[in-house]
Amino acid sequence: MKVSENIFIAEPKWFSDFYQRPHLNPLLEKRRGQDCEIRKPLYVEYKNGLVCKPKNTQFILWILLFVFSTFFAASRTNSQTLMDSSLAGKMITSIQIQGNDKTHPSVILREMKLKEGDPLDLEQLEKDRKHIQNLNLFNRVLMVTEQEKDNVLLKIVVTEQWYVFPFPIVFVNERDWKKISYGLGLSHLNFRGRAETLVFSFWLGYNPSVHLDYTNPWMGGTRNLFTQVAFFYNQIRSKHYTDERITENHLGFQWELGKRFGYTTFLSFNLGYKEVQFAPAVPGQTLSPKGKDRIPHLGILLTWDCRDLKEYPHTGWYLHFSLQKSGFPSLMADYLKYRFELRTYVPLGLQRTLALRTKAELSSGQIPLYDRLYLGYSERIRGHFFDTSEGENMVLASMALRIPIVPIRYFHLPDRPELNNLKFGISLGFFADTGLTWFQNEHVRASMLQSGYGFGIHFHLPYIHVLRLEMAFDEKGNEQFIADLHVDI
Repeated sequence: MKVSENIFIAEPKWFSDFYQRPHLNPLLEKRRGQDCEIRKPLYVEYKNGLVCKPKNTQFILWILLFVFSTFFAASRTNSQTLMDSSLAGKMITSIQIQGNDKTHPSVILREMKLKEGDPLDLEQLEKDRKHIQNLNLFNRVLMVTEQEKDNVLLKIVVTEQWYVFPFPIVFVNERDWKKISYGLGLSHLNFRGRAETLVFSFWLGYNPSVHLDYTNPWMGGTRNLFTQVAFFYNQIRSKHYTDERITENHLGFQWELGKRFGYTTFLSFNLGYKEVQFAPAVPGQTLSPKGKDRIPHLGILLTWDCRDLKEYPHTGWYLHFSLQKSGFPSLMADYLKYRFELRTYVPLGLQRTLALRTKAELSSGQIPLYDRLYLGYSERIRGHFFDTSEGENMVLASMALRIPIVPIRYFHLPDRPELNNLKFGISLGFFADTGLTWFQNEHVRASMLQSGYGFGIHFHLPYIHVLRLEMAFDEKGNEQFIADLHVDI
């Protein structure tokens, strides 16, 4: 359920559960004696063919990193499960949870296939540990097995994070440092100790907005239901009228109700309503000749998510399909939007991972300006990071190779339990992206594709999970430096 987009907040990972956060502060520098101009955040444009850093130096550096990473990867071990392999197959007589001062035990136990009375399966135990880690409630999850007579005592040791955050909001819209917003918010990411989230936020400056969001991942006991509700008011600078100061005013709500089947399959239905009005009004901006569109929508979403660890997947699949019907003929607005996304993760040994992604968003009917699709905003092609294109349909494809360099280690800071088990690690990544947008009546041509490739360093950090520093190239070899948060695929 999409609530907002193109938001960066200089705070921990929890806000990204609701909003997408593209980038850190821009790199503002001018190299000695070179004609370099900072055009947009985190992007250096090189004029007249001049290069601010010797390409040969970069090439040699990254070749060395690639070689060294192979040796470091061989020593990377999983230290999240402390067990005696001789206990495999013995019955689990008791499961104890330690460190869950705020989190209800049922939130943890419902993520586990292994139960009391089951034989100990070491492979399933590691899968259960990752299921618990995927809750995004804990800095670290440890599984400890101990022999108890002829059986097994299983201890789950968790380190809880901070859950309640009154926070200032400062972020960059659409990854452009000139488009700054600022405000305040209050977030509770473990409301009632049951992994429910409650967030209120507002901001001024560029694209001022007010949001109230509530998510409950588990309702109805064994019925395994979940829900999400959002109310919003947004003033959004139009992406279509780039040469004019045109604002879209959005007011509405969205509600999603779904069921979880097992541990990997989610089926949900959503409904919502929004009013859209442009300021200043110009004929043709809205579908309604009165200048205000009132659009209800209904949708269905199906997700199959068997990634091992969502913050940085190594194995598994992710499949998502959605269909949304917006408006009715009597309301002027009447159109359909389809979305399909597939990701797969292939382990290559030594903890190296090949990640593949393809995504398509298609439409039928008359699409209003404010519901068109864009590259260069929330979805981007590295190498064409700030190039924008507009359409009613979009197709993307990406691949990435991830190689560990420094294995993840955990550190402790004194006084606060939320500052224990803070992770740090480094990985090396290579990537290639391609994609295009087009209109329904437009013939698709290969020349419409935007493509890029590159490499980068991934820093594994507490709360935000991953910070990526990347060098990207377009088809002509032009460079871009990019800093971004979270795993790319």
